Amino acid sequence: MILYEVDNLHRQIFTDGRKLPKEFALPAYLGYSIGHWDRDTLVVETAGFNDKTPLDAVGHPHSEWLHVVERFHRRDFGHLDVEMTFDDPEMYTKPFTIKVPHDLVPDNDIFEMFCNENEKDRQHLKQK
Repeated sequence: MILYEVDNLHRQIFTDGRKLPKEFALPAYLGYSIGHWDRDTLVVETAGFNDKTPLDAVGHPHSEWLHVVERFHRRDFGHLDVEMTFDDPEMYTKPFTIKVPHDLVPDNDIFEMFCNENEKDRQHLKQK
């Protein structure tokens, strides 16, 4: 299970040996994920996305054909390296890979996300 601080989202990654389904009756925002260990690296494959969200914060699109492979490798106690390969033949001419290093932030909690701008808008609307 991966818990995200933003929007209180979560992802379930099945590690029981199942394969990705060939078809998805209900494509999902975060897709359908399966994982397996390759020595000391967790390899996660995700497919079954809907096309209702952008691929990233910049707004790049993706289709329901998107297939993502993530490789989570703990380099040492305080560092997690994540490599993500995106393959979407409907939107992109070839797969591409990004690498995102993560540093441990000890003694912290996952906080709920609350958009302050929305609260300001609500207060403004009440004044009218």
